[in-house]
Amino acid sequence: MPAPQAAAIENLARSALKSAGLEGENIPELAKALGDTFAQMLGMFASMTMVLPGIPAAAPPPAGSGSTVGPGMLLPPPAGGPGASVIEPIALGALQGAGLKGEKIPELAKVLGQAGELGLTLLCAQAKVAPGIAVAGFVTTAPGRLM
Repeated sequence: MPAPQAAAIENLARSALKSAGLEGENIPELAKALGDTFAQMLGMFASMTMVLPGIPAAAPPPAGSGSTVGPGMLLPPPAGGPGASVIEPIALGALQGAGLKGEKIPELAKVLGQAGELGLTLLCAQAKVAPGIAVAGFVTTAPGRLM
C-alpha cells in the first residue's frame, strides 16, 4: 500500500491546525511543511517496515504447507522505519522550503522528528499482521495484511 501523498496530508494538517484554534499568516506554510514531512516519513516507513519473525503457522510436515494462524508484529523504528534523527532534517528542510523562518524552527523540526518516530512506534505496537498468510515449504508465500 503506498503512503499518502503530501497534498492529502497538507489538507488534513490545515484542518487540524484550524480546529485547534491556531491562526496566523503562516498556517498554510506550516500545513505544507507538515504534509511534506509526514509524506516523506510515511513513504520511508512503507519501504523500510518489516514483519518480525515468529508468526505461528499451521504447516504440518512433510509438505510444510498451510497458513499462519496467529498475528505478526511490525519492527518499530529506527530499524523498521525512520527514527527521529532521520525525520528531523526532513522536517527542517520542509519548514525552510515552505518559507518559514525564525530562531525556533530547528526546535520545531526536532519536535516533528520525535513526534514522527513516536507515532510510528505506536503504530508498530498496535498494528498487527493478520493471520492467514499462505505457507508452502515452511515459508510464507503470500503477502500479509495489517489488522
